[in-house]
Amino acid sequence: MNPDVISVVIDKLRKLSPEKASDLTVTNAQFITLRSLDLDSLDTLQLAMDIEDALGMNIEIVNFPNTLTIAQLSEHLAEMKAGLRQPA
Repeated sequence: MNPDVISVVIDKLRKLSPEKASDLTVTNAQFITLRSLDLDSLDTLQLAMDIEDALGMNIEIVNFPNTLTIAQLSEHLAEMKAGLRQPA
């Protein structure tokens, strides 16, 4: 797991779902899904935009299926970001 990416994701989720912030830890990231945080479509869009800004990358909303765990989402984003750094 990329610690920088998962930290960004958890930080942004804590801001969107403060009532569940205490559960949002790196340790729990493998068990918590986006669905379990009860994010609506606007929250998910805001999350994507916040992560885009923080990581300096473009993210399609389809990369945020609500069945992914936070750890899976973070890993997917880390792979996307690493792909951006590879030479063309």
